[in-house]
Amino acid sequence: MRRRLIISTALIALAAVVVLGVPLGAVEAARLRQDATSRLEREADAVAGAIDDRVERGGGVSPALVRRLIPATHRVTVTTQRGQHVSAGPSLRGGELRARAGSRVGGFVVAEAPIGELHHRVWRAWMLIAALSAGGVLIAVLLAALQAGRLARPLEAVARRSAELGDGDFSVRVGRFGIPEVDAIAGGLDSSAGRIAELVAREREFSANVSHQLRTPLTALRLRLEEARDAEDRAVGQVEIDAALDEADRLESTISQLLAHARRSGGPPPQAVSLGGVAHDHAARWRPLYERARRTLEVRADEHVVVRTTPGTTGQVLDVLLDNALRHGSGRVQVLVSEDGRAGSLVVADQGPGVPAADRDRIFTRGASRGGGTGIGLHLARTLAQGDGGSLLVAADGAPTRFELRLPLDGR
Repeated sequence: MRRRLIISTALIALAAVVVLGVPLGAVEAARLRQDATSRLEREADAVAGAIDDRVERGGGVSPALVRRLIPATHRVTVTTQRGQHVSAGPSLRGGELRARAGSRVGGFVVAEAPIGELHHRVWRAWMLIAALSAGGVLIAVLLAALQAGRLARPLEAVARRSAELGDGDFSVRVGRFGIPEVDAIAGGLDSSAGRIAELVAREREFSANVSHQLRTPLTALRLRLEEARDAEDRAVGQVEIDAALDEADRLESTISQLLAHARRSGGPPPQAVSLGGVAHDHAARWRPLYERARRTLEVRADEHVVVRTTPGTTGQVLDVLLDNALRHGSGRVQVLVSEDGRAGSLVVADQGPGVPAADRDRIFTRGASRGGGTGIGLHLARTLAQGDGGSLLVAADGAPTRFELRLPLDGR
């Protein structure tokens, strides 16, 4: 781009020089010829006047008189009325300029100058015009180089940032350069980078959330199928198969909810949900996993606690808390449901060492984990709870470990 801009500017400047310089040179050459002719005419008039004065005083015309009135390189020829020729100056060969003047009493005068003088002046004029034209073209090229740099640098920066964006660096920002058109391109690229980064982040978050949330339902489904396979009683096997189908429905519901969360879609509107019913339902699904781990899962729920939440959200949060207690807690796990007149409370407590005060907020940060986990579950659980107007926090310092989910009561 730089080279093209400089070359095009130089060609434009050269064309302007040709269009303007050649006519200017021709006009100047004609002016110089006219000026040289005018000078010769003045010389001839001066000689004629001097001869008239000399003749009127009774003197004669001599070469010495004429010589004093003309430059050394010029030649003057005086023709008297008697036909006498008086010349002064060198003999001119190779062309000359000529001017003639009349005399009242001395005849007439012819002044001549070598054509080389005119050619020299015309040549100097052309050289001056050529030098000025070359200077103009050079200045135009320098200005074009500066302008090309001013225009090319922003575009090169945009190209580099575009390449970095194509390589997967979505944090790149082009900036602004003070050129409206380039700034518009840079703004569009920055906006696109931001949107792409957001989409990629949502995709990655969705993938991580799905992998985390589907792990336990898949384990439960596998457990049910194994129980059905090993069951000798057909009725028991049918019960396990029905339970496996319920787990499959749960998987489908989980995927739909995670997709809605990833897309920030409205999803189902909040409605009245029995917090105790959710606790008993999900605890029943988790109990076989706890029994396999030789752990106890208990539920103590006030059946009259009704909260306002999105269907499935509370179950998702409870699944995360039960999975966290199974993997990182110890001893008996209790699910407690109650209300304090302002909000419904769902507490998941185990006999683990508890969470230090310094980590009570950090463990809800995405990627943070104290027990070698993925650091996704608690972050997702808090996000889901906050999306329904609730909150999720560590209920108390020290042992035992207690997580509390608080949701607004229905009609409050």
